[in-house]
Amino acid sequence: MGGPEMVKAGAEVVQSYDDVSVMGFSEVFGALPEIFRIRRKLVKHMKSEGVDLFVPIDFPGFNGHLGRKARRSGLSVFWLIAPQHWAWGGWRTSNFRSRISRLGTILPFEAEYFRSRGLDVFPMGHPLMEDYGSDFSFEKHMGRREKVLSNRDSVLTIGIFPGSRQQELKHLLPVLKVTSQALGGHLVDRETKFVVSAAPGVDPIDLAGIFDVAADISQAPLKVLLPKIDLALVCSGTASLEVALAGVPHELVYKTGSFNHWLGRRLVRSRFIGLSNIILNEEMVREHIQEDAAPLPMARDLLRWVSRPSEREQFYRSARKLRKQCGEAGVWQRTARAMLGLDNPTTDALAGQGS
Repeated sequence: MGGPEMVKAGAEVVQSYDDVSVMGFSEVFGALPEIFRIRRKLVKHMKSEGVDLFVPIDFPGFNGHLGRKARRSGLSVFWLIAPQHWAWGGWRTSNFRSRISRLGTILPFEAEYFRSRGLDVFPMGHPLMEDYGSDFSFEKHMGRREKVLSNRDSVLTIGIFPGSRQQELKHLLPVLKVTSQALGGHLVDRETKFVVSAAPGVDPIDLAGIFDVAADISQAPLKVLLPKIDLALVCSGTASLEVALAGVPHELVYKTGSFNHWLGRRLVRSRFIGLSNIILNEEMVREHIQEDAAPLPMARDLLRWVSRPSEREQFYRSARKLRKQCGEAGVWQRTARAMLGLDNPTTDALAGQGS
């Protein structure tokens, strides 16, 4: 199961992920009949098409069932991207353990969490370090950004990163649009450029139609775009970690449906919602969640980065610490060796040395 990038990489895709790419409790409920149908299709494929190794990626509610079926069929299961049991549903870990052979973790604290609960863990390092590791010119880009932020005659470039899921766009784009208008009002004496990032799978024409303020719509990969960004408004998710690793001062935004938020508050036990804050266990960036994701407060907080160089310096210190904790490049090479060595102790030992 995958998408167009998997096809380009040479995979035979028997099921598109678009049909199960839903987010939020109420949205999942509505998609359950289709999800169950697809799950049965994939179980049949694993049993009848000579599959040797099952590699589920995240999506525990969907892939957990497939993992159990695979293990019962005698297949090895290398689970990529550990489920966030440390945030909610820790009681599920014992059941999860019986569905996998080995677990690949990407967040620094996850290896110890799952090892202590009896799982065989392979610490991958974070995949974003493929783009933001030692080859990424962090200090150079930071120096350019500091010159812009400290010079009122320079053009200030503000990035808007609304995410990729339709639910995210529906709830966030109106708020981000008004926030951008408020920022423009505060910055009337300074030339400002807004850049809205169109994530893969998001039609830039549709995005431009919704975000109808003066802004450039960019389809550039974030690793190309972020060095040109001075400040940012970012939806919660992987993009927020990417922006932090690139060293861009930003405000984190999360807004969803009322029912999803109500249920999430009762289930999630994490102190933070942003990945950079979770990894460091401290507030690296301010989080604007649900009713607190209001345009005027967010605009004021974003402008604090311009007027307070001491806060920027603290942010850069946290970014360096974050980058160090997330590991080095070579994540997928190390992980591929570990996958291929799952049933070969010699090969597996060599893969472990590479980590």
